Amino acid sequence: MGFLKKDSDFSSGEHFSVVSAECYFQGTLSVQGSLRVDGTLEGSVDNARHVIVGTDGKIVGDVTAEIVVCGGAIEGNVCAEMLEVLAAASIKGDIRAKKMIVEEGGRIEGQCVIGGGEEEDKSAQPSAKEKEKNAK
Repeated sequence: MGFLKKDSDFSSGEHFSVVSAECYFQGTLSVQGSLRVDGTLEGSVDNARHVIVGTDGKIVGDVTAEIVVCGGAIEGNVCAEMLEVLAAASIKGDIRAKKMIVEEGGRIEGQCVIGGGEEEDKSAQPSAKEKEKNAK
């Protein structure tokens, strides 16, 4: 992933936040842009666009983001459009994602619900035959 690559366009309005390796943060973090965690974050991450947990990074709390790339550890539930679990990563918590990639060696302890979206919405709605039957 090209997070904070040299040619990133900072004028696009994208916000980047970093919890560096020497950093410890406690509390709920509401991030509108992208977050990289190389230190320890104890608390939830809400509303983020991208969350990247480096190999030495650790989040103890729930994570809600569009895209989550975990190379370190997450101890909490993860809710994302796309989740990537790298080879050295571990997640202890339930996962809800539309798409997920797990590299060989990546560890997950918890329940996973993958997919959904439109298909779930359609299955929750009664079919045309069911509507006719219920109308009678």
